Amino acid sequence: MKDKELRKLIGSRAKQRRVELGLNQPYVAEKMGVATSTIVRYEAGTIDNTKKLVLEGLSETLHVSVEWLKGETEEYETDITDKRELFIRDVMSSILSKLPFDMEQAESDFTKDLLLLMLREYELFVDSFQFACKNFKDNAENAALAQTMGFESNKEYNEIMFLREITHTVNMFNDMGDIVRLYSKNPETATVRLANLLSMVSGQESESV
Repeated sequence: MKDKELRKLIGSRAKQRRVELGLNQPYVAEKMGVATSTIVRYEAGTIDNTKKLVLEGLSETLHVSVEWLKGETEEYETDITDKRELFIRDVMSSILSKLPFDMEQAESDFTKDLLLLMLREYELFVDSFQFACKNFKDNAENAALAQTMGFESNKEYNEIMFLREITHTVNMFNDMGDIVRLYSKNPETATVRLANLLSMVSGQESESV
């Protein structure tokens, strides 16, 4: 394949993947540390995008293999299916890059425990939400059961059962909000309450107890 054809192919595939993920060119440019205009030209194949550094940058940012970008394979070999997954990783990477936090040990421990609690609860929420969506979201099969249990309608039954599945998350985030507000008045009590909640959802004793 001629250099010009290869540049066009790489650019076309890079654009295809970027659009597929719903990303804009400034995002890709920021991740690669170049100007947006450079990404425009990479995608158009009007400047050299075949260099190892460029290919690796596109590959890492778009979560596809270099081989796919070059047309050597039709397989993505990717672990990212949409931009939300990508943004979640971006946020987590940003948080990790700030560790250790520039604050006193007790304050740092509090923020880390709060993050752990959020993540643990989110994991529980996903399981509950998935179950609720499969079983109680517009599920017409519950009509007979709803009538037997005395609900006015199948819709009411589904709504109540759906809410019951995710109530623990609603309550937990309310508790977390209370703890954060409490910290300004009584850090010690807030820390203990947070440790107790974390222990409850993780099944392990927090080191800050």
